[in-house]
Amino acid sequence: NHVLSKYDLPPFTKNTRLFHRQTPDGKSSSLVGDGAEITSIDFTVNHEVGQGKEASFIRGMSSMQIGRARKPKLYPNGMTCNWSEASTWIMTKLYCKAYELKEHLKKDKRKKDSVLPEQLDYIEKLIDYCERQGVVREEHSLRQTLLKRHDLHLYGLVTEEDFYKHLNDIENAMNTLYVNHDEHQSIAHQLLSAGAVDTLRQANTTMSYFTMWQHGTDLRDVLNKSQFYQHKARLKQIGIDIGQKFDISRMCPTLKRSEIIQVKPLRVPDWYQVPVVAQSNVLPFKAIA
Repeated sequence: NHVLSKYDLPPFTKNTRLFHRQTPDGKSSSLVGDGAEITSIDFTVNHEVGQGKEASFIRGMSSMQIGRARKPKLYPNGMTCNWSEASTWIMTKLYCKAYELKEHLKKDKRKKDSVLPEQLDYIEKLIDYCERQGVVREEHSLRQTLLKRHDLHLYGLVTEEDFYKHLNDIENAMNTLYVNHDEHQSIAHQLLSAGAVDTLRQANTTMSYFTMWQHGTDLRDVLNKSQFYQHKARLKQIGIDIGQKFDISRMCPTLKRSEIIQVKPLRVPDWYQVPVVAQSNVLPFKAIA
């Protein structure tokens, strides 16, 4: 609102009353308020995965569909993966924060007199910190269709907690990608250990279909719909998604991991400049760590 005030424009106001909007015959009515409407909102969280492990973590996560069969897109540089990039519902992204800051800084340095020395020192200190901690940022962009479907578009009538249930897809995927150091196990024994199956026979059946998938078979052509989703659900519990084409560069199914990647919440350093609403241009570019 301080920007609107600067240009003598009316401020965004909270909704206090709701009305049913008239819609075409046969369609349910929608709600409209007497205040501002949220058309898109972003939530971010920073993860610490360890120095030099950002690309490995992102590549591992890119082997998983998330939510309701949302497919991953791993960028060629290996530093970004997103799910449902062009969706009008929700877009989710993981990216290496240090890499992103460096790319923005390169562009900004090409502009004359755009970066003050103290700003440059601060940004480079921030990049160094992100590299040493191995910072991967998780970002969720909730779009207009989702917001309206769940009545989250009415500014003033929703709280931050109302959005939380829509932000769990990455957390749920990470919970299936737990790892142990150099622990060799067959797929069948991993399924049993995870509680995905009740018997060794069930485990061996699912493992046989996994082997077919590993050799390039599209299991949708082999199994009926219910069987496919049954085996898919079992394998997702050990971090394998047969809904995706097998890619050996992203996963090693019988070696649960050759190296532990511990994901921790990022500690904010005491020198970090928290953006202030009316002074949010701490950095000379759009990315804010």
